Amino acid sequence: MPRPRRVLDEQIRATAREVFLEKGPSAPLQLIARRLGISQAALLHRVGTKEALMLLALRPEPPSAAALLAREPARAGELGEQLVAALMHHRDFLRGLVPNLFVLRCSPLGVERAMHAVTPPPVALRRRLTSWLARARRDGLTRVDNPRRVAEALCGTVEARCFNAHVGGARYAPGNDEAILRELVRLLVPVRRAPRVLKRKAT
Repeated sequence: MPRPRRVLDEQIRATAREVFLEKGPSAPLQLIARRLGISQAALLHRVGTKEALMLLALRPEPPSAAALLAREPARAGELGEQLVAALMHHRDFLRGLVPNLFVLRCSPLGVERAMHAVTPPPVALRRRLTSWLARARRDGLTRVDNPRRVAEALCGTVEARCFNAHVGGARYAPGNDEAILRELVRLLVPVRRAPRVLKRKAT
């Protein structure tokens, strides 16, 4: 008798996500099991319930940009680059998150119930970015007056563009994300330049 196929947790997660995004929350467990090459009974033995599988597949992990913003703000000319890099990480994270939220919203779980045990990623990143901007201001690297409002503006821009692109495609979010974020960072997070030291003329 052949041994049952061994399926890794990550394979279950990835396949279930693929099916839920294709078919919505009513996707049959039998289809997920068939793509995994196992029986529906074996799948349920591993995950417990369909709700548990949906949470495993669609509940977001902490935003990747949070780790970048845990570092100390860079000095002088590197500050803007560090911030743009973190925002682009957040954009990539949101491109995966937004479709998941649409499915969860239409499911019996709902977004609120699915997320009750975790801080929503957009909220978590706003807090981390606010703290990072406050440290940069404390260190004299930027002239930001209100870190919380600037964090809201930057994160809100990224989220709106990702949401619009998911709903309507590129026509709903025209322009280059990175170029737009660079311009916003330049305007909203002005960098303090070190004063120039004038050389005395020889007498």
